[in-house]
Amino acid sequence: MEQINNFYSTILKSSHPFLLSIHLGGKAVPLIFYVLGSLFMGFTAQFISVVLLLAFDFYITKNISGRKLVQLRWWYDTTGKQSSSFTFESYKQFSPGPSINPIDSKLFWWSIYLTPIVWIVFGIMCILRLKLFYFLLVSVGICLTGINAYGFRSCDKWEPNANEDSNNSWFQLPTIPGLDNLNALSQVQSFFQSRSG
Repeated sequence: MEQINNFYSTILKSSHPFLLSIHLGGKAVPLIFYVLGSLFMGFTAQFISVVLLLAFDFYITKNISGRKLVQLRWWYDTTGKQSSSFTFESYKQFSPGPSINPIDSKLFWWSIYLTPIVWIVFGIMCILRLKLFYFLLVSVGICLTGINAYGFRSCDKWEPNANEDSNNSWFQLPTIPGLDNLNALSQVQSFFQSRSG
């Protein structure tokens, strides 16, 4: 009981206690539904519930709690106009910005890194027990929490005044050769489809 009171008092010392609670709850609730969901619902309902909860957590973490708790924000550029596909906003861009609460920062980073690890452990357990349908669900959890961890880690390491090549130097996503010509291929295909119609 004392640990709960200590955790509660720690949350209250946060700059944004309500948002921090939603952030931590958003990480915990999909895990709880994954572990205990089979006791009170079928697999399909459990799958849909966990995926929706993971999507909610992804959105809240990426767009709200990351911005408020650690003053970081990232998004994936789908226009293809930039050489780097990730775009970052950071407290480093604005010189004397508001300070980051150490409690917010510590709990944010612990939850960001710990959640994908827990999903990976669940994935290993699914493989060992040959539960392939549950492995699909766990894979969604690994992907969504892992992408958030990757995005925020890259954003935290990003230096606004550094050159473009050093932004993602700790990890590079693989590029698939030949996809640059995909747009030209689709134009050729649409040309032939318009001729046949």
